[in-house]
Amino acid sequence: MQYLHGDALIWWEGIRLSHFGPERLTFADFIREFDRKYFPKEAMDRKKCEFEHVSQGEMSIREYEVVFNQLRRFAGVGISEEDLIRKFLSGMRVEIRNRCRVVTYHRLGDLVEKAAEQEAGLAEEQELAKAVHVKSGKAPESQRRAWDPSGLPICPRCHRSHSGQCMRCLTCGRIGHIAKFCRARPLDTPPVRQIAAPAAPAAAHVCFGCGQPGHFIRDCPRKDNAALPPPPKRLAIAPRVFAVGDPQGAEPIAGDSDEQE
Repeated sequence: MQYLHGDALIWWEGIRLSHFGPERLTFADFIREFDRKYFPKEAMDRKKCEFEHVSQGEMSIREYEVVFNQLRRFAGVGISEEDLIRKFLSGMRVEIRNRCRVVTYHRLGDLVEKAAEQEAGLAEEQELAKAVHVKSGKAPESQRRAWDPSGLPICPRCHRSHSGQCMRCLTCGRIGHIAKFCRARPLDTPPVRQIAAPAAPAAAHVCFGCGQPGHFIRDCPRKDNAALPPPPKRLAIAPRVFAVGDPQGAEPIAGDSDEQE
């Protein structure tokens, strides 16, 4: 046991000194004691479980082969080459596995070589497709901006279709609309921006719809909820009076324009 050093050599010397009997320790005795020391049963069971669930994942085929061969030692001696091929094939990624199923394999090494070729071909196809997208100017589907049928972009903040900056309502504090169209605003109150604005002379800003000062009829809060007052009546025009004089000095004849001679 000249290859043992450090703690392993001390451990083996203890085993040898504790052995009693005329028989000498054999290599089989060493393997049994070594496994008992460094590979307890729970460790062996864990490795067997890892082999049963081994898969390629994000590894390449060559990396997957190394891990597979390391774990297959704990599967026991009863597993056949056909079972190993089936196990390795089931653990590969689906896009590679489907391309390798069309061939019957008699050795695990043949399957590994075929899978490595298919993996390289898939990588080449992906690079070619990426170059075609860049050359044609088409952005990937995940990078395309969402648009609605009206032609306006869909805002990622409020999920509504509009252009320009996304506005925030000064009445309810929500985004996507302004105070003028806020549903939370009472119907009989003017928008926030009109309340905050300085008052203007009544003669200059009188609503022709409700007669109240401070806004125009297009911003009237009552135009959709109450009927507009009737327009003011036109003033009656007084009848015109005329007189016909007699050139000989007679009395003038008076009348209005509605009477006929």
